[in-house]
Amino acid sequence: MLNYRQLHYFWVVAKTGSIVRACEQLNLTPQTISGQISLLEQTYGIELFQRVGRQLELTEAGRQALPYAEQMFQLGGELELMMRAQPNEQQILFRVGVADVVPKSIVYRLIAPTMELHEPLRITCREDKLERLLADLAIQRLDLVISDSPMPSHLDIKGYSQKLGECGISFFNWRRNTGKTFRAASTAHRC
Repeated sequence: MLNYRQLHYFWVVAKTGSIVRACEQLNLTPQTISGQISLLEQTYGIELFQRVGRQLELTEAGRQALPYAEQMFQLGGELELMMRAQPNEQQILFRVGVADVVPKSIVYRLIAPTMELHEPLRITCREDKLERLLADLAIQRLDLVISDSPMPSHLDIKGYSQKLGECGISFFNWRRNTGKTFRAASTAHRC
């Protein structure tokens, strides 16, 4: 199996151009770095560097390995940034399905109170046809569906409809019973 620490030392030496500069960057002794690169070369039976005077130059094998190492450590750096950017608190995911006939301004007014909760909450909204949203609600891919009609009685979905407002058009939401507590917005919208 590839030793990533040895590969990292190779990569830093190749990028800086010398073991001395790599030592400064990595805060290691020259013996540690050269010894680890030698072990990497022995493992694969190749030479990655050759001495030309007092300089180190990449061999053909080293030139071929460098782009792979570059890509690996670039992705590793991106992964580290992404992981550090994650909030310390566990966010609750609140997944809302919105029937495509419901005006988005009304949806915003209905879910706005959940944005002011003290618990960290991540809200995702997905617009689609009511039938597909209810199917996703049934298999717990959604926590709530907002629509302009109640849940059809012929569907075998464990959930219930709750009338949220009325103005010539009625708006309903459906929640599945999961033990999670979400405060449902209940707003009468006047048209």
